[in-house]
Amino acid sequence: MKRGVRIGGGLGYWGDDTSAPGRLVREADIDYLVMDFLAEVTMSIMRKQMTRDPEGGYATDIIPILRDCLADAVDRDVRIVCNAGGMNPLGCAQAIRALAAEFGLGDAVVVAAVTGDDLMPRLEELLDRGVELSNTETGAPYSTVAGSLASANAYVGADPVVEALERGANVVVTGRLADPSLTLGALRYEYGWKDDEWDLLAAGTVAGHLIECGAHVTGGNHQAAWQDVPDMGDIGFPVVEVGVDGRIVLGKTPHSGGLVDEQTTIEQLLYEIGDPTAYLSPDVTSDWTTMSVREIGKDLVEITGVTGRPCPATLKVSAAYPDGYSMTSLFLYSAPDAPGRARKAQEILQFRIDRLALDIDEMRWDHIGLGAVHERRTPQTYTGEPCEVVLRFAARSASRAALKRVAVELSTVFHGPPGKTTLSPGRGRATEVLSYWPTLVPRELVLTSVELV
Repeated sequence: MKRGVRIGGGLGYWGDDTSAPGRLVREADIDYLVMDFLAEVTMSIMRKQMTRDPEGGYATDIIPILRDCLADAVDRDVRIVCNAGGMNPLGCAQAIRALAAEFGLGDAVVVAAVTGDDLMPRLEELLDRGVELSNTETGAPYSTVAGSLASANAYVGADPVVEALERGANVVVTGRLADPSLTLGALRYEYGWKDDEWDLLAAGTVAGHLIECGAHVTGGNHQAAWQDVPDMGDIGFPVVEVGVDGRIVLGKTPHSGGLVDEQTTIEQLLYEIGDPTAYLSPDVTSDWTTMSVREIGKDLVEITGVTGRPCPATLKVSAAYPDGYSMTSLFLYSAPDAPGRARKAQEILQFRIDRLALDIDEMRWDHIGLGAVHERRTPQTYTGEPCEVVLRFAARSASRAALKRVAVELSTVFHGPPGKTTLSPGRGRATEVLSYWPTLVPRELVLTSVELV
């Protein structure tokens, strides 16, 4: 059978293993390296970074990653597609260009920056054009957050990746491109798949979804039998080989730890998809229920039969807004009677906080080690005598000053039961809360552009 396009999933999130991409480039015989850096909250964090440094706002891990593997990627003709650009794709592309110059790679590296997903400068225009921007989860009107959004980015599809590759880029840096669209863009470019070949687009989306979370699919998030995953410390990252007909074969970095089988594959296929008959992406509506999954060799799984339908008329927008402040403190109590010490400390601290009469919106106490994880479902799941218990306190308030005052009061825990160790250094810190605001915009109103750097 003719070799398909081989794509390595080198990163599942900003902060993932920075050594994995280079290993894929050097050892996995891939044609493309894709890396997914972004989650919903990541964009708002990057927006805050840009307020401190206008040249920032992108995933800085991209530079050490490429310092390790850019020269090897050029030598092996491996193209790189990633959404490390975050809030500043152009700044990220320029940093990569500077790295290429440092390595003496010159014209061997052509970097493309994809922009247009950032809707913050266009919010008033969109409202004037009749876009409601209401919260799709709660139904709340945009007026409740008008003027306070910290970020608003549309999930863009594969089109600009195709354009960038057609224009000769071998490193493509985007903002909030949808996770599977990184992979689909490479496949559309290689095979010339049209933007209405729904079954093929759906297959490319499935391939992208399989590798978008990195080592999740190679055993790193194996719920069914995590204890059977070999050598997780040296876990391999995923590789998909996709044929022109949409056949997918999933594997991993050669001679690495981890596991690829039907279970790990299906677990990742079902991860965060919503309705399996209609998985929505910017490129296609995919039906997960028509596909077949079967093992065809050691750490090799074949996926076939994916079908698709036309893409949605709207694009999802991930926005965030400031929503007050929060703080957390952790105190460890040891035996004997660790639960009693933790409960007494909570009683004392709650009394001292209450007498301050502060404007606190929400407080929570957790006794970690006594069933805190399952407390709401099955209270008091632990009935033995633990050697230690962690007392966790968390609070939210619109007032940073109120939480600072609470932090002072919490320090009086030293006057409570003995046998305590403070796990969080110093006093608890009040940090800004950014809450999620999902909304939709008509896809024709999101205009992307590709710039070669």
